[in-house]
Amino acid sequence: MFLTSCSGLSTLTSHDLSVARDKWTASRLTSYTMVVRMEGDRVERSDYEVHVDKGIVTDLKRNGKDVSPAQGQGYSMDGLFGIIEEELALAAKDPTKLGVPEGYTAYFMAAFDSTTGRLMKYRRSVGGASNSIDIVVQSFEPQGKPGA
Repeated sequence: MFLTSCSGLSTLTSHDLSVARDKWTASRLTSYTMVVRMEGDRVERSDYEVHVDKGIVTDLKRNGKDVSPAQGQGYSMDGLFGIIEEELALAAKDPTKLGVPEGYTAYFMAAFDSTTGRLMKYRRSVGGASNSIDIVVQSFEPQGKPGA
């Protein structure tokens, strides 16, 4: 059962993430351009323009300024899935690493494209602390044919 918040996001489980990632892998979209906004209580708002060719980040800009693509693999769609997987694993194993105080929990919500499984929005909030993060894929443009 999914709970939907007023933000349009559903409560996220490891199973939901796995289903979305499987759809993403099956879509074979390996070349694309996207703009990702990240912001949170402890993270400065930043917009990342990401160009991915055959699964590799080839160009990355943060707030309009060039960043080495070698440092940008975490900003590909696969990288975003990895970030979320890591956060879910930390919450299960050691939530204090996400800034969760004793007696509280972290809450995860997300929205994925129903066809390709790509991430559209992700939000992590932490009970008892100001430690939220939001990741929003503001635009996504496939390049070429799937798998090309």
